Amino acid sequence: MYRTIALIVILVLLFTLQVYLCKRENKRTGLILPALTFLISILAVIGIHFYSAPPNLISMIYLWLQVFIIMNVPTVILAGIYILYHGRR
Repeated sequence: MYRTIALIVILVLLFTLQVYLCKRENKRTGLILPALTFLISILAVIGIHFYSAPPNLISMIYLWLQVFIIMNVPTVILAGIYILYHGRR
């Protein structure tokens, strides 16, 4: 229960920070969080590569794709906030 509440609070703060960064004068500050989450997703795929040993290449590629797609959900949401905010101007 407490983990769920903590996760919701963290997500709300993250999205609020993204909106704040998008409202700043410099348009590129709104791209900081999406770029950061994208880099974290790449690091997660690299970590999976070094620390797991699936039985064959096909299952390894499938695992990479799963991790990459799941880890990029916040990237898509944050980039969507950026696009929505700058599309209104």
